[in-house]
Amino acid sequence: MARPPPNPLPMETLLLSKADFADYADLAASLDMDRLRPHILATQRQRLRPLLTDALTAELLKRVEAERTTSTDSLAPLPAAWQQLRTRAVAVVALGALARYLPFSQTTATSNSIVVKTSQYSQPADGRDLARQATIYDGEALSYEAELATWLKTNGKLFEGFYPQATTCCRAVEVGRTPSVVVQAIRRPDDTFFYRR
Repeated sequence: MARPPPNPLPMETLLLSKADFADYADLAASLDMDRLRPHILATQRQRLRPLLTDALTAELLKRVEAERTTSTDSLAPLPAAWQQLRTRAVAVVALGALARYLPFSQTTATSNSIVVKTSQYSQPADGRDLARQATIYDGEALSYEAELATWLKTNGKLFEGFYPQATTCCRAVEVGRTPSVVVQAIRRPDDTFFYRR
């Protein structure tokens, strides 16, 4: 049986740096990037890549890596569209990585269970507390995912060649606001209305 070809994406490149967590986590300076690295990479693979597609994810990561190596104070290497994409993608990846990392950042796995270290003693970790902590960040990440998906539907043409474009036969139609069900009249076309006072 033949092995699948290696993934061509530069997925070892981190989309975000420690400074990027400042908007999404309290005490971002205390985050351990070595411990966060696998969570960031997993979030990029599992949450970001399905939204952006392989080609757009790879190109974004290449541009971010190039920006880091040639960054100067007087020049912004990323064009405006790519910078907007990066900002929206950072929100998804930062919160997704925090959902994976923070609930377990203060815990230690022992042979019997997961424990929380408090001073010199340890106490068992309550799985419900860990799940609640993860849910907070995971829910926010999901909101940013939906926002990024909507933004890409509108601005996907800015990334032609990297993001699939709508064809002329299946072009997305701009829909105006329709009345909600509460205010929309349900009637036959030939009905007449009589209003009472």
